[in-house]
Amino acid sequence: MKNFAQLVVLVFTSFCFAQQNFGNQAGKKEVKKGLISFETFTAENGDVSYGFRMDGLIVGPNMILHTDGKTTYVNYNKDHQKDGTLVEMNKQQGTIELYTYRKDQKDGPAFKIANGNVEWKKQFANDKEDPNGYKAKVTDYGYGQNSNGFNGFNVEKYDNGSYAVGYFLFSKRSFPAIQVWKNGEQYMGQHIQGLRKEFGVYFYEDGSKYVGFWHKNYKEGLGFKIDKNGNIIEKGYYEDNVIKTPL
Repeated sequence: MKNFAQLVVLVFTSFCFAQQNFGNQAGKKEVKKGLISFETFTAENGDVSYGFRMDGLIVGPNMILHTDGKTTYVNYNKDHQKDGTLVEMNKQQGTIELYTYRKDQKDGPAFKIANGNVEWKKQFANDKEDPNGYKAKVTDYGYGQNSNGFNGFNVEKYDNGSYAVGYFLFSKRSFPAIQVWKNGEQYMGQHIQGLRKEFGVYFYEDGSKYVGFWHKNYKEGLGFKIDKNGNIIEKGYYEDNVIKTPL
């Protein structure tokens, strides 16, 4: 895990599961109707939120900069509830936490990295830790009844010098996971059948990042990009890895 610790540092220096109900996400239809806007909002406690709004309420991919130094990346469904992978990073403490949310509750696998080491891995149900631990659903995400492969938490290394830490279904990245490449780039979030899909955050080598939706490793859906200085440089609806409808 030594190399993992070194590469995680690059992310911090760049800036500071019941499964997700993806059918209830704001997307192209809402964008075309002009229902989605991008806003910056400062809460009474000083936390600053960057992200999308619909009906005046938070929706879709959002980033929250907390006054205590934490940064949260989270997606909200059309009912304005946390839904899917939530990533919380604490630069001062050197920690990364990934949770699975459904309808504003922790519901699924989660884990925490502290200074490059796995500090804990848990399963939640209805916002409470499940004492029975991780449970794989073999029919999720089109896997069918094929029960071959490893299910659960793992660290996996690849021939191209990258590796992943997180949850796997049938030996493929499927649940909240972190993938790290040799050049220091990282992805934190949802995978399906080993590919980046639905909500996640990609940290680029130049210090910029993309916060938003994916489909088969391509940026697809609502999202926004941030440069290394924390400026929003692009926001809107993406298709085939490029922004098609700026907001």
